[in-house]
Amino acid sequence: MEFDKYAENYDEGFMGKGSARFYIDLIKELEINDEDKILDVGCGTGTVLNYVSKNKKIKGFGIDVSEAMIDMAKAKNTGCEFSIGDARSLQFEDDSMDVVMACMAYHHFPDQQKFRKEALRVLKPGGCLYICDPKFPGPIRWFFNTFFKDAGFYSPTKNAADFEEDGFSTEKVTKDVYVQVLKLKKV
Repeated sequence: MEFDKYAENYDEGFMGKGSARFYIDLIKELEINDEDKILDVGCGTGTVLNYVSKNKKIKGFGIDVSEAMIDMAKAKNTGCEFSIGDARSLQFEDDSMDVVMACMAYHHFPDQQKFRKEALRVLKPGGCLYICDPKFPGPIRWFFNTFFKDAGFYSPTKNAADFEEDGFSTEKVTKDVYVQVLKLKKV
């Protein structure tokens, strides 16, 4: 896996430090209650779940395609469960999660529609999905989406429309020059 080679030094390296801004913006928007079951898809080293589990009594789960990232997440999060997994086929029961989130991961998902359907499936009715991803101007999105095979960068408007088409309601879109955070609800 591509991210296996970065896992050991991810948090202290360029990519981890760049992602930290997105983690902070996502954490500001999260609405989480004690006892919530939370799934972090594309969890990387488990940074967001680590923060949330220190501030709320949650049942946290993280999946990532990178075995090395999962190893790092397990090492720093003793209270959460982590496993190797793919966003296209979430290994959780229907209606089992209160919150699903993907931070700096959605643009990597090879089949975003399958992820949207899977997130809808595993969320409880009324549960929330949070997507936090870069907000690039149109020409930069075009460049990445054209020349990089795993890129799926879209505007907040398109992302919200795609999720609504697959059964979510858009509750809130927070954006600035760099970051978009979508809060979506299973209705």
